[in-house]
Amino acid sequence: MIEKVAINKVFPNSSNPRTIKEGKFKKLVNSIQDFPEMLELRPIVVSKDMEILGGNMRYRACKEAGLKEVYIIKADKLTDKQIEEFIVKDNVGFGEWDWDVLANDWDINELEEWGLDGFPFEEEPKEEHNKLQDTFVVPPFSVLDTKKGYWQERKKYWRNLIGDEGESREGALAKGDTNIMAATNNGVSLLDPVLAEIANKWFGLDNCNTFDCFAGDSVFGYISDALGNTFTGIELRQEQTDLNNQRLKGSKSKYICDDGQNVLKHIKEDSQDLLFSCPPYFDLEVYSDLKNDASNQKDYKDFLQILDNAFTGALKCLKDNRFAVIVVGDIRDKQGFYYGFADDVKNIFIRNGAKLYNEMIIAESIGTLPQRVGRYMHNRKVGKCHQNVLVFYKGNPKEIKKIYKKLDFKNIIIDESADI
Repeated sequence: MIEKVAINKVFPNSSNPRTIKEGKFKKLVNSIQDFPEMLELRPIVVSKDMEILGGNMRYRACKEAGLKEVYIIKADKLTDKQIEEFIVKDNVGFGEWDWDVLANDWDINELEEWGLDGFPFEEEPKEEHNKLQDTFVVPPFSVLDTKKGYWQERKKYWRNLIGDEGESREGALAKGDTNIMAATNNGVSLLDPVLAEIANKWFGLDNCNTFDCFAGDSVFGYISDALGNTFTGIELRQEQTDLNNQRLKGSKSKYICDDGQNVLKHIKEDSQDLLFSCPPYFDLEVYSDLKNDASNQKDYKDFLQILDNAFTGALKCLKDNRFAVIVVGDIRDKQGFYYGFADDVKNIFIRNGAKLYNEMIIAESIGTLPQRVGRYMHNRKVGKCHQNVLVFYKGNPKEIKKIYKKLDFKNIIIDESADI
């Protein structure tokens, strides 16, 4: 029977054969603080004399976390021989992790925080790879695999720097699969910071002007600024704009609260070196109840017209012989057919003089998709776990070598076993 007792009523086993490293111990303390309900599900096992037989590390972590009470279960009918046997067997793990399932269904950074390690697909990054001045961070292939260790390490690095958890977008209504850039604990999506970094490094210039007419969160602006560029973002919601500017306080970059369709009111024509945008995916996530919010449109044609107006203006702000990087993911209509969103965006840019130069697939962690795909497949809809990164070029491609410096590949980290 599980009991709740004062923590000073139990005492550790002086003969406990288990040890724990400092880093792991800190993770255990954090895990208990984040999820104390787990302690009732895994009570500490004690003898009739209240000596701990199983759970010595949890006991130490509970004390470190400042808990005054712990859950226990008494093993008061065991012989001395059985107690000795239990202490060892309780800590033996016979099973093995299915690393593929873990990589697809869970966030690797969370697993690390919970104390799991030994990922076979992770590689320790080279010291120079962690520096912002690295010219290159991921393999330049048409498939960008965000599940790889090199991507996850870089993502963790940026997340810790930025601190954007989508606070101002908490409560955004997601109808189905969220914008799979990166889901947060607040249930909203944020741009993957590694994608933002490589967009700046691959398709921007040193100390250049970058902008976005559908700015959203602070990720791209923060990273572009950190890499030495001057970013201007147009964001429709005041709360998001204020939060973004707070994160960029003291920098040259800024966010302006206005409709992206008014981009020419704030940015001069032929003044920008890189356009990056991840626009709303119609009503997949509704960010506000504002009438001019692209995500709040009832009709797909009205939604697309807002994007058309904004990108037409944005391309006038972009200098000749410069790139535009647009992240899109196709969406279904009420009957279940795809709208052809990616093709519609391509047509907007081509019509305005920017031709498609690269197209990449960004492959995401599957997350909860395995739990949902059974329902989808009843209607023969496969689970979607990728997005499209469309790279347009406005100008003459022959000028690229003259304007853009040769990239340095020496710091690249490639998983040689990657099947890409």
